[in-house]
Amino acid sequence: MGFNQTIFKYFHEECINRFGKVVGNEIFINAEIKLTQMICEADYLNSKALKWHMDKNMLPTIAMYLAFKEYATTKAQAYEITLDIVQIMARNTKKKNQMIGKMPFGYTIFKLFCKAIMRKQYPKEGWNTQWITYDNNEIHFDYSKCIYMEITKKYNCPEVCPIFCANDETSFAGYAPNIVFEHNNTIGRGNEKCDFHFKNGNLSRSI
Repeated sequence: MGFNQTIFKYFHEECINRFGKVVGNEIFINAEIKLTQMICEADYLNSKALKWHMDKNMLPTIAMYLAFKEYATTKAQAYEITLDIVQIMARNTKKKNQMIGKMPFGYTIFKLFCKAIMRKQYPKEGWNTQWITYDNNEIHFDYSKCIYMEITKKYNCPEVCPIFCANDETSFAGYAPNIVFEHNNTIGRGNEKCDFHFKNGNLSRSI
């Protein structure tokens, strides 16, 4: 499996554009080798959802970062390049989310399907989810465990985890104005939990 089968199909092109053909190809091939190795040893815990997260998003991002580390001067530079590239995907997702964000009853529709989607796409094998609030004003849930943090630790690069936090913030910003997303704490940034708040934008504007 290579990057063409992930959500980062544009990765090779970005490598060439940023580093030139020779170095860009070297980085891309290096990242592909790392990705293939990680997928071969991946434990999906018998979860199709975890397999999607790992194969399509998590492991490719880690592979990018580890490859960039071998060419960048510092970890910080490798981080910024990786963040910049994966944010392309996050911005595309943000655009798709704008359809719900602009719908008159966007929050109601989001609330109707939220728990079912969460159970399917973020199962207990990867996340410990605690529902705090689920009403017409706000949907609020916390994670006390996140598989993204666990896997970045496995590959000795927990510093990569905030990239995934940033992707959430960019992607979910597309739900505005009808759904307002807030993120105050994340495990990836050193907090004990991740908190997700999706607020009814229509109510907040009417106050």
